[in-house]
Formats: sequence, structure tokens, C-alpha cells
Amino acid sequence: MSTLKKNVDVFNDDVANNQGYKYTTEAPLSSVLANKRMTDATLELIDKNAVTIIDIGAGDGTYSNDIYNGRPGVKITGFDPAANAIKNAAIKYPHIQFSVGNILEPATFPDKKYDVGVIRGVLHHLTDPESAIRNAGLLSDNVIIIEPNGNNPILKLIEKVSPYHRQHEERSFSSSLLKKWCEQSGYTVEHLGFIGFVPFFFPTFLTRIIFFFQPMLEKIYPLKKYFGAQIVILCRKKK
Repeated sequence: MSTLKKNVDVFNDDVANNQGYKYTTEAPLSSVLANKRMTDATLELIDKNAVTIIDIGAGDGTYSNDIYNGRPGVKITGFDPAANAIKNAAIKYPHIQFSVGNILEPATFPDKKYDVGVIRGVLHHLTDPESAIRNAGLLSDNVIIIEPNGNNPILKLIEKVSPYHRQHEERSFSSSLLKKWCEQSGYTVEHLGFIGFVPFFFPTFLTRIIFFFQPMLEKIYPLKKYFGAQIVILCRKKK
């Protein structure tokens, strides 16, 4: 079984067992707050004049709907290779257009370009993340990437020992590597930042403490670069 098919099967099983992904459906407070921070960062980087948005790797549709709620005037399309997730998303969020597709297979893309492309929490699941970044340029000249912070030594350890991370074959990439891939794919990186300190699936009591201090922690550059939860990039195709 190929790595890609195995990954898709794992996510399809997640949907079958949870009616959505574990970190979005009946999620604990830590996951709710971590997801909200990523959504807020995404909305901050979407151009105010954007009308169409493509959610690349839309999964169970939760993040697509978060964007819709934050920017109700835009038209959102989402695609993902996990057919069960897309079926679930289409039922749950009928105001968003979903289809089965794979960022590594341009032949499966919608046949148009969008004002903004969003790749949120996707690259670390892929066999060829650099190609995914390059292929995103076929869908939009403006791409927002959000990835787990690959500068974080704690995350590197979790990736090796956590059953969930191992089952989903997760890995992470440093901010410098992500920036390099963007530039090699013909983009100019206009924003590179680090957000969040609340981990997914974290005890509620500790989550509340970290969340209280999070705005202050995000202002300390060395701390957020190496211990922040997510890397956020906005890149634009060079003219």
C-alpha cells in the first residue's frame, strides 16, 4: 500500500469513527482554542478584496466553514483526497462546494483560479510537500500556509512517540525550509510568523493557563520561533 493511500485511509477511518476528524468533532477545549488561533491568523491574511477562496486539503470541512463564518461574503471551494471526509463536509456545510481531489495530482483540481488558496495543516501529511506548494500556484497566486512549528524540539519528539502522530505519519518542517520551498516554487514570501502556544489534546486546566499568557508569549521572538505551535506563511506568485 502506498504511503499516500494509507494516509487517506486513516483519515477516512477517522471520519467513519467520529463523524469528522478527532481534533474538530467534539474536540476538547485545547483543540478548540488551537483551531481558533489558526483560523484568526488565516482571516488576518486574506486580502479584504478576495471573493473566491480554495481550501486545499479541506478534510471534514470544519476549517472551510470557519473561513466562511469569518468572511461570509466570499465563495469557498474545498477539496481533499479523503472521500469520506468530503462526503461528510458536503452534507454538513451545503453552502460550500466540496470535491474529491489531491494537491499532488493537478488533474483532480477544480478548473479555475481563486483569489486565495489556503493550505492549513496539510503539508506535514504529504509525501511531497514541496510539489504541493508548487501545485498550489495553479489554483491561486496568493497562498496561505499554516503548519505545525517544525522548529520546535518538543514537537519533533512527539512525532516519534505519539501513537496518533505516528498513525497519521506526521512530520514537520522548519520555517526556513518552508520559506525555501515557497521561493523555489516561484513565490515571494510576504509574511512568515509564529502563532499559538496551546497544544491539541492538552489538559483543560493547563490549557487555560497557557491561553491566558499566549498573547504575551507570541510577542517574544525567540520563544515563539522555537516553541510556538504553528508557522504561518503568506506567499504571492512573482509577477
